[in-house]
Amino acid sequence: MPDPAAPGPAAPGPAAPAAARRWPYVLGGAGALVVAVVFATVGDGVDVPEADGLRGAVVEHAHTVTWALLAAALLNAARRPGWDRLSQTLAVAGGASYACFLAAVFVL
Repeated sequence: MPDPAAPGPAAPGPAAPAAARRWPYVLGGAGALVVAVVFATVGDGVDVPEADGLRGAVVEHAHTVTWALLAAALLNAARRPGWDRLSQTLAVAGGASYACFLAAVFVL
């Protein structure tokens, strides 16, 4: 029979739930960072031969910038108590970058 005077297992403090909620942000941010590094070094496989000038720069770099901004947003959320204004701003900027990329590849 357990000793009633013995201390029981320690209850998790307030930091434990916050830390447990951060791991998806860390994993997502790390994954997005890996994709950004691969796109920056190897390329994203998108080839639009007729794209030159500003359109060519967007096709060449916007996909990488999108993933880098997404990684920054997720890793910022992991560093802080959760999703905040800076994370939101970075994610929206990533979405805008991706919209420019898609427009440069398929529309313009």
